Amino acid sequence: MFNIEQIIQTGIPDIAPVYGGVRGRTISSHKQAYAWKSIVAAGLRQVIDLRKDYSADRYPELCRQYGVDYFHYPIAPDRETIAKMVELFPEFCQRIDQGSFYIACAMGLHRTDIALCTYWVFYAADKGIAPPPIRGYRLEEGRDTDKIMRVLNAFYRFVSEKDGQDPMPIKVFKERKRVIDELSKM
Repeated sequence: MFNIEQIIQTGIPDIAPVYGGVRGRTISSHKQAYAWKSIVAAGLRQVIDLRKDYSADRYPELCRQYGVDYFHYPIAPDRETIAKMVELFPEFCQRIDQGSFYIACAMGLHRTDIALCTYWVFYAADKGIAPPPIRGYRLEEGRDTDKIMRVLNAFYRFVSEKDGQDPMPIKVFKERKRVIDELSKM
């Protein structure tokens, strides 16, 4: 059983429940090292790392040490990273659906929003799953959803080119992006 409340009580910055797991600041940092035993005891089964390139990072080793599965799903708007996102997307969705995960970028806000919005737009919305709460691209904090939209648009174009057909009707895609934009205003 995954005890989200126990994980939230660790005090990791920007921690919040999402889709049967949690999101927050990276737990590979020395500043969050204190939380590993608690989150593993709470039932953590997997870490989803969204940072593009941190070759000196301790995440994979920490996951091995604590018996937690590590999955790297890089998020960035460049074509090479979008191609990697598309390639790994089925596994990414499967891991979110399994729950008991900790998903994070460095701060647990911006790339995490992008990843969760991609999951929702291209997969979860078709299953009737609610869109994710927006935490990093909040209009009230002076941040709009432009970067989320750039990645979603690039993902859509890449899938269209790769498959020779659009992943969904453009009208549906625009409506889902509008939902995300509205969520950033709440």
